[in-house]
Amino acid sequence: MSSAAFLEKVFLDRREKTAALRGVELFNLRLVRDLCARGVRVSLFAEPSWEETVLRETGAPAQLRFVPADGRGSSMWAGFSAARALRRAARRDGPFGALLLGNVANRLIPALWLLRAGRDFRRATLVAHRETSQRFLRAIRKLPGRVVAVSEPVAAGFRGKGLAADVVVDYGVMDADRFFPPAAPRPADAPVRFCVLGALDNAWKGADTALAAFRLLPPAVRARCELHLMAYRDPPAFADDPGVTAYAWRDAGGVPDFLRGMDAMLVPSRDEEVMRETFSQTAVQGMLTGLPVVHSPIPVLVEKFDRGGGLCARTPEEFAAAMERLAGDSALRAKLGAEARATALARYVWSSERFLREHLLPHA
Repeated sequence: MSSAAFLEKVFLDRREKTAALRGVELFNLRLVRDLCARGVRVSLFAEPSWEETVLRETGAPAQLRFVPADGRGSSMWAGFSAARALRRAARRDGPFGALLLGNVANRLIPALWLLRAGRDFRRATLVAHRETSQRFLRAIRKLPGRVVAVSEPVAAGFRGKGLAADVVVDYGVMDADRFFPPAAPRPADAPVRFCVLGALDNAWKGADTALAAFRLLPPAVRARCELHLMAYRDPPAFADDPGVTAYAWRDAGGVPDFLRGMDAMLVPSRDEEVMRETFSQTAVQGMLTGLPVVHSPIPVLVEKFDRGGGLCARTPEEFAAAMERLAGDSALRAKLGAEARATALARYVWSSERFLREHLLPHA
């Protein structure tokens, strides 16, 4: 049986029991589940408070071994503890087939300096959800294997840096089959619904841009449009904007139906240096649902609409102009939505089988 040791920064933090699982957390838990289902023996090194959540979300498969890594409140020390436990396991049972690094994280650097390719694992696979630092590059420079980046802008930070690993781009929506267009179009006289989806408490998601654009629509256009903002920890009220609805965060299972009730998606994300989009899973979810997308000009969004499917806008005024255009042309909405879905199906559907075969254990 093939084996993999899994180190990921988020699993080294103490988990609050009431905290919602989002984004990369869900992706990694489902990846562990899928790898186990394909016969890989996965050792997941994590802060002890994660054990209940990990076992629940993965279904506690026989191939999964949860290894506590207690850093006494420090994720960096938890990483170091995980590395020591990993080395002990490798000395006892032989090297792991692969070291799977779930993301870029400076807090993993001490652990990476301790581990040794060949003795503790045969190859390393990094799933890079974000840009790297020079310190992290130095820590992985000699690791044989592969960097799997979620987008070309992320991959660019690894290319040409003298890594022993090669660099590829491969990422997508894991449960893509749940995102599909509605069986029938909404009635012609129904309000045109625009949506923004994501953790909208984060300013870089640009919900304020979407709201400003909606308010700039000509009154006659705005009267037949709606703006749906999902989701906030504490949804604001828009008493002066009857066409605007804000939602609290909901379980990921409710997102596909939410999107099928929309006519177009807005992705006004902006680069705020410290925080930025590195993939935009919500944009791809909208694309898979067959929604036309009005998006900002940041690179990870521009690359997704190079074959059509979207309209690029920079300012609230440009977003408003694109919204007005879509609101008045159902044929254009249908055309762009079909283009967006075709691109997403071709490029952005995750396959754990492909990841295992091509990236994690290609010679198993």
